Amino acid sequence: MSTTATLKEENIKLQLTRIFDAPRELVFKAWTDQKQFTQWFGAAACDGGTLQSVKVDARTGGRYRLQVRKADGEYFTSTGIYREVKPPERLVFTWQFEKDGSSDDYEEVEPPEMLVTVEFKARGKQTELTLTHEKFASIESRNGHNEGWIRCLESLGKFVEK
Repeated sequence: MSTTATLKEENIKLQLTRIFDAPRELVFKAWTDQKQFTQWFGAAACDGGTLQSVKVDARTGGRYRLQVRKADGEYFTSTGIYREVKPPERLVFTWQFEKDGSSDDYEEVEPPEMLVTVEFKARGKQTELTLTHEKFASIESRNGHNEGWIRCLESLGKFVEK
C-alpha cells in the first residue's frame, strides 16, 4: 500500500492505493451494500470502540450515516451525500463529522465538509482501489484519517479476500 499526502494551496488531502485479490464488482459491492459495509468497516474504523449504526443509500444523491462509540464512551457520527455512484468503477461522497454528546472542550462549530473519491480498477482477477480524501481542515486531521483509512482498507482486504 502506498500513501501520498500533499498540501496544495488550501486543499490538504491524502491518497491511498491498495491491490485486492478479489474482482472489482465484489470490492465495489462491499462499499455499497449496507450489510457488507457494516461487516468490514465496523471491524476497522472503531479503533477500540464499536460501530453503533450504519445507514447506506449508495445512489447518486443518497445519504449515509455512520455512528461510532469510542472506547471512552464518546460518540462520533460521520455523514455525507453520494455525489457520484458509478458501478463498479467509482464512488464520490462528502464526508462530515457530527459530534454527539457533550464535552467541555468542544466548540459548537460546523465541521468542514470533506470529499472522498474511491476508484476501482480491474487488474485481471484483482482490483486496484485508490481512495482520495480531500479538503481537510488541518494536517492533524488528515494524519488521523490516514491511520483510520489504512485500518479500513486492511479490514476490507480481509473481508473481500476470504
